[in-house]
Order: sequence, then structure tokens, then C-alpha cells
Amino acid sequence: MATGRHTAAVVGAGLSGLTAAHRLHTAGWEVTVFEADAVVGGRVRTVQRDGYLLDVGATGIAESYDAYVALIEELGLRGEIVPASTTIGIYRDGAIHHLRLDQLVRSGLHTKLLSNRAKLRSIGLVYHVGRAKLRGLLDYNDMRKAAPLDVESAREFSLRVLGPEVSEYLSDPVVRMMLIADGDEVSVVELFSGLANIFSSKICSLRGGQGRLPRLLAEPLDVRLNAPVTLVSDQRDHVEVTWAGDGGAETVDQFDACVISTPLATAATICPDRAEILGPLNQALGYTQCLSVAVATRVQPASPALVVEMPPREDASVALMFLNHNKSADRTPPGRGLIECCWEARASRASFEASDEEITQRTLASVLRVFPELRGQIEFTHVTRWPTALPHTRIGSYKLIGELNARIDPRSRIQFAADYMSAAGQNTAVAFGTRAATALLETLGTC
Repeated sequence: MATGRHTAAVVGAGLSGLTAAHRLHTAGWEVTVFEADAVVGGRVRTVQRDGYLLDVGATGIAESYDAYVALIEELGLRGEIVPASTTIGIYRDGAIHHLRLDQLVRSGLHTKLLSNRAKLRSIGLVYHVGRAKLRGLLDYNDMRKAAPLDVESAREFSLRVLGPEVSEYLSDPVVRMMLIADGDEVSVVELFSGLANIFSSKICSLRGGQGRLPRLLAEPLDVRLNAPVTLVSDQRDHVEVTWAGDGGAETVDQFDACVISTPLATAATICPDRAEILGPLNQALGYTQCLSVAVATRVQPASPALVVEMPPREDASVALMFLNHNKSADRTPPGRGLIECCWEARASRASFEASDEEITQRTLASVLRVFPELRGQIEFTHVTRWPTALPHTRIGSYKLIGELNARIDPRSRIQFAADYMSAAGQNTAVAFGTRAATALLETLGTC
């Protein structure tokens, strides 16, 4: 304040928090970022190991991610977005059935994944998703619009409208890819949103790993790691932030404003001033857990797919396998393979405290069943546990999400930018980080 510049605290150094911090810093504010973890990025994280780049959290982006792409262009990195394979695989009865997203009608007609009758019924899915988009029900900026859809689970909708075969071998795999949860666990909104993103845009990745963007955003900022915030208090003319530094000693600092970018339960705990806003959704919305196992191989498996989706009937534990060597050539040394296996939410919860060895052996059993040619070719494995992986958007969640957004006062000194405010993803992280910063800039001004 002595400098005459506005000051802001950002709680949480994930992609949304760092985006907000970047926007405020660029506008001339003094910004301090508090992060409870030892690294930045949240669930957008890349681990380097033995010449491999392991995207252990978020794995890619869609070309239609306008907010994300705009930020990348602003940083001069547009040429660093590289297209991934346009092929996805769905495993059924001992074989991978490939679908080309850039030739979806043709590959859909020729695939042996579904019977001819199921193929005809799957047209209904395209109809319902297209109709929802035309009606404006999939608006990530105002999720209240999705409320008319948010009345049944993805599986209930699929069984009612599409039949069991389409539900098991198309709808469930798509939901697993989006939320790493089975279709009976999440709202049909997730199915519609997933299909709208997957089939309407090319999938891409950031050269150097998805964790490159949060690291770049953090470089010019004052980021304090291992510094959990315990209280954020609105004092009307300023905001007080209580945080714990080395040794656990608490410090209280004053700022002109604050952006809270943490999981919902944490936000509700550290910001009791906003209990009326956060409370209803916090009582209804939990988070899924996720086990992620990277499998590095000496040879590449014989599939062109970006991802192999595992229907629940085929594998109760492993939901999907990302073939990262088909995402970007820089993820592996030449000729090597890298498969990132994500466990389904209930299976993750049941095995979360199991040993790395047990989790690895169960994962490798799935990998070698799908890719028997990799037997004897495993170079190393890497286990990552995500205790709060994704918001668990059960039926009715989107009405509450929309109501929460409507209650946030854009003139308040405390703003929120987090995964529970819309459909979770890297694009919405950037969009809501930008929104929080813009609200503060419009209220308090640039420096």
C-alpha cells in the first residue's frame, strides 16, 4: 500500500488462481499467491522422469478452449499447441475398436463396436446433445441453464433413450473419460458436455507438458509454497489473510482484495464470511478421488489411439488409458511408449490407501490384457494419488452451481475462481480466473 499499488492475495496456485494472479499482476497490482502444496499447478501437473514427460493430472485440451488458447497466445506460445491423434479407442470383448473423430460418421458406420441396431439408436444421442446446445443449455458461464437437463444420471438417460448396448459401450466410456466416474454416479449434463467437446473439436496438448502453463504463469509472481491459508476475512475496506509459514507459525497480512481458488470444502472453511454463498453447494457437492498410474514402455503399443476407454463391464477399476506418445512426440524418448491409466472413482476410493505395488500390479494386469505385446517391455511405473480429483456433479448439482455464481457479488473484495463454479476443466479454470480478476479490476481499478 505504501507503493500506491493495489495488493491482492490469491489462495491456491492451480491454473485458475494463477490465471487470476497473472491478470492482476499484468494490470500493475502487487500479488501474493499462497499455496498449501510444495509445487504450483494443482491438478495441471507434469512430472519429468528419465526423458519422459508425465502429465499426471490434466492431459490435454480441446481446440475450442477459447479462454485457454487466448491466454496461450497472450504468452506468445500459440505455436506450442500441438494436435494429438484424432483416434479414440473403446475396448470391447478383447479388442480395441477405433473411431476417427475427424471421420466420425464413416468410422461410426464401419465400427464393430456396436450392433447395427445400436448404431441407429446412437443417433438419438447426437440429436439430444445438438438440441441442448441449440437451446443454450450447455453454457459454462451460467450453469443454471443446464437445470432442465439435470434431472437424471447419465446412465438413466442412456438406458431410457438409447438402450443398454449404447449405454455400456458409448455413454459410460465417454462419462468415464470426462469425470473418471461411472454413468450412474454423475449427471447427464456431464455426458452431454463431454460429447459436445469431444466430437466438435480437435484434441491438442501443450508442448513441454500441460504443467508448463502454470509454471510460466508463476515465474514472475510472488508464490509462497507450503503456505496454507487458514482464514480470509472481509474487513470492508481491506481483506485479512491468515496463513501458516515455516514451522506452522501463523501470520496475518492485509490486502486490498483476495481471490480464493481452492477446492470447495477448503474455501468454505477458510472463508466463513461467505457461508451463505458457499454453504448450500458445499453440503451437496463432494469430490471424487483418483488413482493415476503412468506406465513407461520400451516399445509403443500397436494402437493409433489417443485414449482407450474402458467400459465398466470390461474393467471395473481402470477407466481409461491415455496413450501419451500419440498425444505429443515430446512426451517420450523416440520409439518409447507412455500410458497414463486413470482409475474409476469408486475403485480409486476403495484402493486409495493400498500400496503403490498393489495399485501398480492391478493396473499392469489391465494394460497387458489390452496390450499383450507390452509384456516384458515395462520400463517403469509412477503412481499419483489425487484426494480431490474432480467435483462429483450428481443430479441437481448444476442448479446449485448456477445459484452460487449468481450470489457472488462482482463488486466484492473477495472473489472466487475454482473448479466447482462450472464444468471442471482447464478452459473453465482460465475463464473463471480471468472473471475473478476482471471483477476486482472493474471495482478497484488498475495501477
